[in-house]
Amino acid sequence: MARTGVPARAADVQGTALPPGVAIADGLTQDEAVAIALWNNPEFQVQLATLGFARADLVEAGLLQNPVLALLFPLGPKQLEATLRFPVEVLWQRPRRVAAATASAQSVAAALEQDGLTLVSDVKLAYTEYALALDRIVLAERALEELTSIATLMDSRFQSGDISQLEARTASIDATRARQDAERAQLDAAVRGHELRARLGLALETPEVPPMLTPAPVTACRVTSALVDEALAARPDIRAAELAIEAAGSRVGWERSRVLTLTAVLDANGHGSEGFEMGPGLDVGLPLFNRNQGGITRAQAELQRASALYLAARHRVATEVRTAATQYERASVAATEWRTTVLDPLEEQVRVADRAFTEGEVAYLFVIEMNRRLTDARLRTREVEADIARALARLERAMGRRCVPAEGERTGGF
Repeated sequence: MARTGVPARAADVQGTALPPGVAIADGLTQDEAVAIALWNNPEFQVQLATLGFARADLVEAGLLQNPVLALLFPLGPKQLEATLRFPVEVLWQRPRRVAAATASAQSVAAALEQDGLTLVSDVKLAYTEYALALDRIVLAERALEELTSIATLMDSRFQSGDISQLEARTASIDATRARQDAERAQLDAAVRGHELRARLGLALETPEVPPMLTPAPVTACRVTSALVDEALAARPDIRAAELAIEAAGSRVGWERSRVLTLTAVLDANGHGSEGFEMGPGLDVGLPLFNRNQGGITRAQAELQRASALYLAARHRVATEVRTAATQYERASVAATEWRTTVLDPLEEQVRVADRAFTEGEVAYLFVIEMNRRLTDARLRTREVEADIARALARLERAMGRRCVPAEGERTGGF
């Protein structure tokens, strides 16, 4: 596909296959996940198969109706007669019929392209969720170690009479809760892994999820006031709606051309007054009662419906773009604020606490507590960065293309 950079899968490729240049043994990147899904996602392959029906309709629209040969055999006094009929109205109906089928096939192809972009967005979201789940495991285990160390120190202080049993029990409860959080993180990662494998079309393969590479930092997207206009020009579903109007208009012309039916006739007699005789003729259907009013009315209704769907699609795209751009900008601002107001100060505080402990100014418990808070802040940082990745995936789908990086701007990754 031109929009994704992934080569089309050959028709003779059977079963699960990897696109050229994709190797998952050394780690799965987001772009590789997208390529694998476009080749193997079963729902998308079903959608692609519908293009074959549109192609068949196009082939059928271009076919000419077979001439009809009627023979009357000479039995008794009956002479041999032959009549050859060919529908002449095909000469002015066929171009309109082919134009309608062509526009319809192009509309189906554009809609399938939009389905592909939706799949790309879904895969990116699933990849982001799985990557975040793996990070949660690491941070949850680190938090468990820190809270376990705090619980151990608090228990030691309780045994020596420095603190009450209530304080020691509270620390023990925090450690137990951290252990449950770590177990829940393992379960969540397994579920997210299954969801990603389903998006990739690997649900029937080995249950192990391919190893993942650390996702690259998310490039800051240039969000401008012209995004809606750009999306309306780039989105395949808008193009599909335009082609649907064109196809409906062609069908109106085709239905109107069917008012008159004209058949060329070639009649031959075996024994006429002068021997073998042959002459041309015409069969004309007189449009006195049936002037194809039903077909014309239906085609006009389809044209009206296609026009309304086109307008609805433009409204939907504008809403999707504005919503996705708002979510992306808000996620970017939240991530920046979180780093500058929480994460960076906490990292500096931990460095200060380490120096203070080395110089004997604070207890080790204070150092562990500061590291625990830093671990919580890093988990929140992963979450806000995942919000950016989610918003970017939705924004790219809404725009119908990859995001244009903002010059000199990059957001962090996880």
